[in-house]
Amino acid sequence: MKVLLTVGFDGDTEDFSKAVQAELSGLVAAGGAQRGALDVRVTGDELDVVRELDTEHDASAMVSLWGVDVPATALALALPDGSRLVGAYEVDEVVQRDYERTWPAGAASPGVKIVCFVRRRTDLARSAYSEHWRERHGPLALAHQPGFWHYVQNHVVGHLTGDTPDFDGIGELHFRSADAVHDGMFDSEEGMRLIWEDTDRFMNHDGSTTLPAREHLVP
Repeated sequence: MKVLLTVGFDGDTEDFSKAVQAELSGLVAAGGAQRGALDVRVTGDELDVVRELDTEHDASAMVSLWGVDVPATALALALPDGSRLVGAYEVDEVVQRDYERTWPAGAASPGVKIVCFVRRRTDLARSAYSEHWRERHGPLALAHQPGFWHYVQNHVVGHLTGDTPDFDGIGELHFRSADAVHDGMFDSEEGMRLIWEDTDRFMNHDGSTTLPAREHLVP
């Protein structure tokens, strides 16, 4: 089982990141999960470059846990003081494009990830939305969005708390740099048109948000 936790926090980004990574390392070492990852909102110059994509106001970070036996294990993750659980999702992960990890444990992954919190069109059943995103939009994105170094679709199959925001999917669009978010988002004006037209076929843009983030893998 893969579980995603969205988290809001106040205070220093580096302190928050170190504390959560330590908790994730302990959880993995204890056998509560096979591996984990933490995505935290980018700051400084990187955020300035992609600020127009920073539209998610409740969550400042996302925790990913793979190989969790029961959702309660993920929900029991201790969060640092000043942080709060925003949402918790059980998801079906579809890796449309993978990367080869070449950086050492403890180092942040290269580049910037755009985490997309997506709601489906209200006239689409969840199954139809998921099929279109996986079978039609995923390959279309790979054909026309060359900057995607790592592209993951998380299809939501369950909300694990009663007040979890009602998103139907969470996308992870990973670029090798903040500049590549602009330089590699589309291969051409025609490619951009095809992508935007297709998103209208399955997404509710008004209810969807994005979070530019830096990824930390554990272990």
